[in-house]
Amino acid sequence: MSQVKAGDLNAFKNFFEFFYPKLMALACRFVNDETAKDIVQEIFATYWEQKENIDADNILSYLFKCVQNKCLNYLKHEMIVDEANIRIAEQRIQAISSCPDSNDTLQNLITRDIYEVVESSVKKLPPRCAEAFRLCFFHDLPQKEVAVIMNISLRTVETHIRHAVTFLKTDLHDLLLLILLFYAKK
Repeated sequence: MSQVKAGDLNAFKNFFEFFYPKLMALACRFVNDETAKDIVQEIFATYWEQKENIDADNILSYLFKCVQNKCLNYLKHEMIVDEANIRIAEQRIQAISSCPDSNDTLQNLITRDIYEVVESSVKKLPPRCAEAFRLCFFHDLPQKEVAVIMNISLRTVETHIRHAVTFLKTDLHDLLLLILLFYAKK
């Protein structure tokens, strides 16, 4: 460790090779492989840049905590982005639906078809996850209320919603693009 702190690149290379697999194993428990690689490499880069200022008794514990925090921050950010994208799409649909010159019959058909496609995708989720998603997004209930209704913790609701949004984002990717293109042209 003292050699790494002194700036010895060979010592840092050995340090990296020793800890990298352990940190990747931890990061992959939270995020996909590509994101895990980015996070772990960022941790090592930050460690190298701040090596003189880091005074940790147990370096593995310190690095694990850094990776865990970085992964959790990444997941929180992704959840916020996903929820924002869904809200934007909902607002666009609502705005288009409220246009006086729109064809109500066509709008109703499109809305019903979209709902059916989304619902068929939601049915692929685990039952409790799907239930939490429906309560939050179809019934517009706050997550705290969903936790009470489902008799689970708020954190479990958040986990269900994050899992659902991540899955639906992938499963409905083509549909979301089509909706955005369709409504953007109007």
